[in-house]
Amino acid sequence: MDARRERRRVTRVTTAIEAELTGPEGAALSIRLENLSVVGLRATTSRLLPEGTRCRIELRADGDTVEARGTVVRAQANSLAIGFEELPFESYERLRLFLLRQADDPAVIAEELSDRLGFLGESA
Repeated sequence: MDARRERRRVTRVTTAIEAELTGPEGAALSIRLENLSVVGLRATTSRLLPEGTRCRIELRADGDTVEARGTVVRAQANSLAIGFEELPFESYERLRLFLLRQADDPAVIAEELSDRLGFLGESA
């Protein structure tokens, strides 16, 4: 396993979901996800936000809406990495089901998800 993969805390699922990111000033930004996990996402966008920017994310996964709050952890070229800080239980459940359906190995995802329940926030 390469060093980059070992640093990852959870498995990412490749996806091309469209989503909307709302920054601190309330301006909406369209993004296209590259990958998604229970702790965050990576997306392409036409406009970058600075690292450390807190934002609200809304995405549709298989017809369900997932809402979260997060922080931009990396901004490079036309790509943003966002770490989730708050993920309400309803959104967590929708995200969990989507990840399990899309994963190459659902058993690995299921184990990772069971270890992450403690980080969930109460609201998004």
